[in-house]
Amino acid sequence: MNNKLKYVYIFLIFSGFFLSSKCKKDDEPSLTPPRDRKEQYFENEKDSILHFLQTHTYTIDAENNFRFDTLTDPATQTALIDVVDMVQIPDTIAEDEFMYDLYYLHIASGTTDSITTCDRVLVGAQVYGFDNTPYIIKDKWYPVWTSVFKPIVAGLPLHFLHDFLPQFKAGTYTEVGDGSVEFSDYGNFVVFVPSGLAQFNRAITVDQNRYIPSYTPLVVQIKTFYVNTDLDGDHVPNVVEDLNGDGDPTNDNTDDPDHKDPANLPNYLDPDDDGDHLRTKDEDPNGNGDPTDDDTDGDGIPNYLDKDTH
Repeated sequence: MNNKLKYVYIFLIFSGFFLSSKCKKDDEPSLTPPRDRKEQYFENEKDSILHFLQTHTYTIDAENNFRFDTLTDPATQTALIDVVDMVQIPDTIAEDEFMYDLYYLHIASGTTDSITTCDRVLVGAQVYGFDNTPYIIKDKWYPVWTSVFKPIVAGLPLHFLHDFLPQFKAGTYTEVGDGSVEFSDYGNFVVFVPSGLAQFNRAITVDQNRYIPSYTPLVVQIKTFYVNTDLDGDHVPNVVEDLNGDGDPTNDNTDDPDHKDPANLPNYLDPDDDGDHLRTKDEDPNGNGDPTDDDTDGDGIPNYLDKDTH
């Protein structure tokens, strides 16, 4: 190869490298920052939610499922706006904190165990768009567990449930011959949810054919089938294991109060709360099944939280 061709060849190689590098950089997808949360709600969602409630009616079917449709005859149909209640829920993520108007329809309160912010609840959930697109269907045959403190249902964060679930109770259940259970008398409610209290800027994949779009208000029905009030089975209710009473059971850890070792579980998940190698439920000298009322040395600390006393 002569020198002239050699230099042309080298020039083309390096030109191609720089061009491909430039194209690669230009072709990289850019990340779109989330919209302003307050603007999104007040400019795009608040009025549309109210309009939806004013222009739609509803029915409750035999399975206690909520169904909605366009209001066509106000003389014979009930508009949703006439039957819903409203509470205000703060947006604690936005720099400029504001309140959401959260409309909800109370269908049934539930009949058995009360729900606290420290529990886990087995729920049925149905999630729709305002155009009646079904996104999530979790009925009594396919219920899902959710934490009340950080509620997520089928991958969808539903922050408002932290405030709503404790207003309801669980239901009852009977075993069916095929090994499944039948739930009844459960809590049941529907919430008309601004995206800021759910997915906001995230598109949530439901399955290979469906996803919940970002920045989209939702219709969410929740049924409270069953509640686990003692997750570690130590005979101390989850809510009692929230020692500082802040509604967060994850930051109470008697055997590791400074949270130095992640292997040490918080009390509500720890069957040996004080780390004395004796199970909490066995630190019950009076044998009444309640470890919280046993204080052998009289120091004001029940045995199950007192490493020096069994």
